[in-house]
Amino acid sequence: MKKKSPTLTVQLLVALAMIVALCFVLEKFSIFLIPRLWKVSPAFIGYTLMGSVAGPILSGLISAVYDVVSFFFVNQGHPFIIWFTLIEALQGILYGYFFYGKELRFERKRDWLWVTLATVAVMGVGTFTLTPLALHLQYGVPFVGLYATRAWSVFEIPLRVVATMLIVPQLQQIPELRKLMGLSNK
Repeated sequence: MKKKSPTLTVQLLVALAMIVALCFVLEKFSIFLIPRLWKVSPAFIGYTLMGSVAGPILSGLISAVYDVVSFFFVNQGHPFIIWFTLIEALQGILYGYFFYGKELRFERKRDWLWVTLATVAVMGVGTFTLTPLALHLQYGVPFVGLYATRAWSVFEIPLRVVATMLIVPQLQQIPELRKLMGLSNK
């Protein structure tokens, strides 16, 4: 049985700090493909790495803290809504569940299926379920409008799967990172 929570060490804390910094940087490369409707961001790569290294509990906690901290650094005049922080925490837990202790190989079909399942679960919970619910409760936006604008995000799923399968298996070849990811050394 694989371990689902890493031991908190200085090396793990440093790695997580670097991953959080990477998330800040990747957020800067977000683009709106459809203005104010469909934003594509490579930040999921940072969250995937965070889940791979931190496991579900720690990844959820760090995702929540990251959301609060990034709100104060990048706030663009929007009010702080606790629901979004809780959604980020839940997504962090999912990333940790799906990726911590899981070795991915580009050539294995079941790993492609696993990453697809993980991507659909994370986006299904965050993008397609809880975020529209939070926006509806907070602002009273009709669900029809919320889902009409989110329908475009379905096209993001294959992009995320391919990017994850191109990046994560390569990073898992690094011995120190393998150790942090809960994988045995080759």
